[in-house]
Amino acid sequence: MALAPDVRRVLVALSGTGDEWAALDAAVDLAERLQAELATLFIEDVDLLRASLLPGMREIGRLSAQSRQLDFGQMERTLKAAASAAESRLRQTAQARALRFSFQVLRGRPVPQLLSRAGRWDLVLLAPPTWERRRRPAISPIALYYDASAEAEAALALAASLARDTGVPLHLMIPAGTETAFQQRLAQARSHAPGLTLSAEHCRAADLLERLAQQNAGLVILPGTEAFDAAALDRLRQRVRCDLLVVR
Repeated sequence: MALAPDVRRVLVALSGTGDEWAALDAAVDLAERLQAELATLFIEDVDLLRASLLPGMREIGRLSAQSRQLDFGQMERTLKAAASAAESRLRQTAQARALRFSFQVLRGRPVPQLLSRAGRWDLVLLAPPTWERRRRPAISPIALYYDASAEAEAALALAASLARDTGVPLHLMIPAGTETAFQQRLAQARSHAPGLTLSAEHCRAADLLERLAQQNAGLVILPGTEAFDAAALDRLRQRVRCDLLVVR
């Protein structure tokens, strides 16, 4: 089953907190591989800005390790400078690879903002916080939540294509009420990804976080279904320590 040719955009969010270049580089690589547009949203985190208005709130410099009072005006200037640096890096990288790209500055929360702007055949890249991202072995598997829905079939096509291109294993996490249903869904997935060795396990959406932690995946791909709303995706993003890719 070939990757759907209608993939239009890869969406990624930056927020100016920590070193986010790894997330941007991952989005650039994915957009280049899929020959899609790269849409980058720089999202000024409203929670961080509100925190700067509270008395007694302080931050610790990453380089100086010195504590200082959070200031709303200074926070806005810091975010503006970070957005400018991100746009410059994106422009240089995208132009060097002849990628179509866009850059927009918004204010809000990263995951809801990304999801609200994703349309049909868009891929949403949700990067973990920079302090959670860690170096992984080169053969870390791609993990896919597969419930045999139309959205999951599109996600499977993408996952299979990436697994073949990169030579990494593909592991399916399949929700099913019975062993028979599980085997049927696994057989369906195998028929749609011929020539690719798949491993699989039972997994409810509620158990996904725990199972993903056990898998030590290098990339997690999720179908854009109602099982994963903005709150659920943000919880996963905060804790899985690798990129999440949502197929809309």
